Parts: sequence; C-alpha cells; structure tokens
Amino acid sequence: MKYRLTGEYETIIEHTSIVNFSKEYKLEEFDCGVEDYNTFLINDAEYYVENGISSVHLLIHNDTNDIIGYFALLTDAFLLDKNEKTSLELHIPFSSVPALKIGKLATSKNHKEYHYGCYLLWMALGFARELEELGIACRFLTVDADIEYNPDNYKFYEANGFVINQHKSLLQRKNFVSMRYDLFSD
Repeated sequence: MKYRLTGEYETIIEHTSIVNFSKEYKLEEFDCGVEDYNTFLINDAEYYVENGISSVHLLIHNDTNDIIGYFALLTDAFLLDKNEKTSLELHIPFSSVPALKIGKLATSKNHKEYHYGCYLLWMALGFARELEELGIACRFLTVDADIEYNPDNYKFYEANGFVINQHKSLLQRKNFVSMRYDLFSD
C-alpha cells in the first residue's frame, strides 16, 4: 500500500481511531464531495450493518470526533480467467476465488492533511489478513472502483497495488472497474 513505509500511517494512528458504525457520530456533517456516498453513510449504512449486508467502519478524529472517512466491507467471491489463474500460479479446478470486498470507501473533503484514503485501504487489508489468521480463506481484497462520478477513480486503487480483473464478465461493466489486491503479493 502506498505511503505505508513513510511514517504517515503512524502519525494518522496517533490522532484517529477506527470504530464500528454508530449513529452517535456526526454523520450529517460528513462530506466527501459525492452525494451518493454521503447519503449512504447517513441513510443506508445502519440498515446494511443491521441486516448483515456489510460492516461499516469509521475513521474518527480523536479530538473532534469528526468522521474523516469510512469504508464498508463484505464477503466476496469473484471470477479469475484462465490466464489470471496461471499467472498467479493458482492450480485450482474452478474460477471463483474467496475475497473480502470494499463496498464503499470515502474520505472527507475537509480533511486532506494526510493520505487518509490510502490509510483506509491499509486498514481494510488488515481486516482481510485477520480472516486468514482466524482460519477463514481469503486470497484477495477486492473493490468495484466507482467510475461513475470520477472516471479516474480506479487509478487510486492501481497506485495502491490493485490490478484490474480480466474475466470477461467483469470487463463488461460500465459504472465500475472490478479490481483486486493479492494478499499473497507482500
């Protein structure tokens, strides 16, 4: 992950906390610049959490309780094509592989002093690694990079080690780019 070795994440850790979604935080004050992502946090996140659709984690500033960012996680399985399996040296008789998916990730437009988005990706990667430690197979961290609001959004994930999934069923999508990060690549 980008900026992991710069010391920036340690600085972020000193003044923030990752907490589970709660309506006790200032949800209405969060603004990432994309209304759909703001609305998700205010109107949909609680329902998704309560109904086991996804978990939602907030990055909170320790002094102000401001929401700096958030990410939603859910289980996933996605398809690799034959060439991708070969390049990854995955000798398995099926195309579907287990993953943890980032359903949403957003950072406040009012907090730009650090690379909070990269930090949230690193945190999501930590959750994926915890699954492995619990004995639950998880080979990849996946995301459907939303290109509806920003056509270059997928480049953020590429810069952080994600690659575009090449399975033909995933390449045909119009509003997002299916991507993965291989947990075995580090």
